[in-house]
Amino acid sequence: MLGEQIAEGGEAKVYDHGATLVKAIGLDYFIQPILALDRISLHNTYFPETALKVLGFGRTADGDFKIVAEQPFIEGTHMSDEEIASFAENIGFKLINPRNWTFATPEIYLSDLHDENVIRSKEGNIFVVDCDIRINTSELRCGGCRKLTTEVDLSVF
Repeated sequence: MLGEQIAEGGEAKVYDHGATLVKAIGLDYFIQPILALDRISLHNTYFPETALKVLGFGRTADGDFKIVAEQPFIEGTHMSDEEIASFAENIGFKLINPRNWTFATPEIYLSDLHDENVIRSKEGNIFVVDCDIRINTSELRCGGCRKLTTEVDLSVF
């Protein structure tokens, strides 16, 4: 049992599971399964305090593919856009588009950093619990220098 549903966003349903949250993440947001797993890996690398642990995969009654993941529950307060921008800049990201809370480096694209996705704990620590994080390619038009490929250069081994 996933627990009581406590939130629903554009890409996921969130369930209370005690000390953790369980998220049923849809691919309408991530597009392809491999990109979803890439984004989870990027999230876990940049925000290890709120790492997502993939529990499994499933389908809804309508047949839509879902990734089921667990994440630590963080209790805290919302932050202002200015506080979030300062946090993002302190970890090396530049504000690209304030309308959709997008920040980037030449390598990483990070958006959806709004007050429901970035939380300040009682101790003053800042946690990113949800965001859209990707490899920053030129197609994203945010100064990206990376290229996505499925080719492997075996000469380096």
